[in-house]
Amino acid sequence: MLKFDMYQGAKLILKASKISAGLVEHKNKPTKLGHLKANDLSPQKTVAVITAYAGKKYSDDWGTSLKKAQTNGLRVNLENQSDFSYMKNGSGVAYLVSDGNGYTLKQVNGENIYYLYDKEEELTSVTMGQMINYLNKSDSDELVNDLAKNAKIVNQRTESSDSTNDKTSHKTNIPADGGLFNIPAQYQGTWYTYPADDNKLDVTKITQHQIMDENDVTELHKINDNTDDDYIEKYAKSKSYLKATKNWGRVSFWNRRGIKYMNVMGWMQGAGDGVFYGIHTENEQPVLVVAYGAGLWTNCVAWKNPQLAQQYKHKKFKDLVYQDDE
Repeated sequence: MLKFDMYQGAKLILKASKISAGLVEHKNKPTKLGHLKANDLSPQKTVAVITAYAGKKYSDDWGTSLKKAQTNGLRVNLENQSDFSYMKNGSGVAYLVSDGNGYTLKQVNGENIYYLYDKEEELTSVTMGQMINYLNKSDSDELVNDLAKNAKIVNQRTESSDSTNDKTSHKTNIPADGGLFNIPAQYQGTWYTYPADDNKLDVTKITQHQIMDENDVTELHKINDNTDDDYIEKYAKSKSYLKATKNWGRVSFWNRRGIKYMNVMGWMQGAGDGVFYGIHTENEQPVLVVAYGAGLWTNCVAWKNPQLAQQYKHKKFKDLVYQDDE
């Protein structure tokens, strides 16, 4: 018994001396600072996790998007992945966080893989678990929760505008004509605005195939799949062709600053930028942003009724870009 007590006492004295000398080795276990979990995430918290992860991990690429989401609120637009040729991986839906930043996802062996994109390039592929682990190491609970609190997920997906249904396409025998273009439903309706430097109320009506104002009616057509833009040069001097297509327009889609713009140019227009119509939200109201020029500069914002158009006449919104801002 005495030997045991002396032995134990010697160990205690030795340990105490090591502690005082700073020689004791502590086994450092990784500390889990955050409390985020990968399971049972709401849609809002899911987009918040992805935006927070990308903004912190790839700050040079996604940092600006994260800062804007923190300042103005997180908005994610759901688009057709087929509209973005550079998005090679995914399951058909593109999630756009801002101009140039977005992601897709698909299931691989029962687990969702997220593909992050920046400026038309794939940055990485990552699982939700990997993103959660990264954020927990930097105690990002508050960041994610703040982003999720005001997150908006807006479905802007449309049925393919390339439908060849004979009942609706009304394809003519005119060279290069691929039939009528089906304008997505969210652009349709009657829109009211006061154009910049104009005090007269402007009314634009958009139907399934046409854009009408008090001066013009433009009928939108698709370019035949087997036709290149060289048809413009080929038929530029054909009086009969010009007469038949004088009220036609052609369409392309542009994504800028989180807004999906429908760009309308004259069927035979070779130069210039045409008119851009973008679906957006201001003050919790659906609006049509009308923009022009290479910079897609906002000219005016159109509303669903003339009262709102009058209320916000010539108002400049902070989340839109105007030519005199640059």
